[in-house]
Amino acid sequence: MWLALILAFVLPKSNRNHRALLIIAPLAVVNLLYLLLKTISGMPSSVAQQYDMLFHSISISIAVMWLIAHRLGNSNHSLTFLRALVVMAVICLVGEISYFGLNFSQETFQTLTMSIMSALVILLGFVLAGRRCRIRYSSLRFMLYLAFWTIVVCLVSMFVVFLAVSIIQQINVSISSVLIMIPIVSLILGACLYVIVFPFMILAFYSPFFRKRFYACLRLKSMASTVANPNTNPSAEREIQDSMDSMKK
Repeated sequence: MWLALILAFVLPKSNRNHRALLIIAPLAVVNLLYLLLKTISGMPSSVAQQYDMLFHSISISIAVMWLIAHRLGNSNHSLTFLRALVVMAVICLVGEISYFGLNFSQETFQTLTMSIMSALVILLGFVLAGRRCRIRYSSLRFMLYLAFWTIVVCLVSMFVVFLAVSIIQQINVSISSVLIMIPIVSLILGACLYVIVFPFMILAFYSPFFRKRFYACLRLKSMASTVANPNTNPSAEREIQDSMDSMKK
């Protein structure tokens, strides 16, 4: 997985820039948070390996996607979404092989399914949050919608996956326990995914280098003026224009 990140630095010429190294900052933040969580929870090593694979697959795939977002965004929205999903899914598969080798068991297949589903949840969260910000965009508005849609999509995805597994394996589970368990698990997973994405979004908002990549993927009309010049004050521009008009008169 780390090799995929290195290739994302080296192969695109636009990333052979010291500003691209800023992506290490959110990666370091989420890794420290994950280590803190493992320490506090006292996670057993046998369980930790599966969560390590899931966490590193998601965090590194987001970092790679941020580095090549300007390449992914040179197409229509549907194709951009599919490209991003393929990139994240491939990195999740590489992570699975890195941790467990080529011997796929039922447990490793479940972990791979969970990591790809998490990637899908993150991307759909971006898409749906972007739709809600088409007319009026702000970083706070986008992040609030991203939190909401990440949890909602996670909830729907968990129900779909559980239903598919139940049908395939013919598992009999009471509906009441499902209605209690899945929303709780979805809320926890959605919150964790949002926390992982959050530092990368801070980087996209405050770094011009990565803000261009963020805009290249979403291409929101309401976002254009904000991205082009984040320090522009519309009221000040109107005052200057009114002064110029009065001088002409």
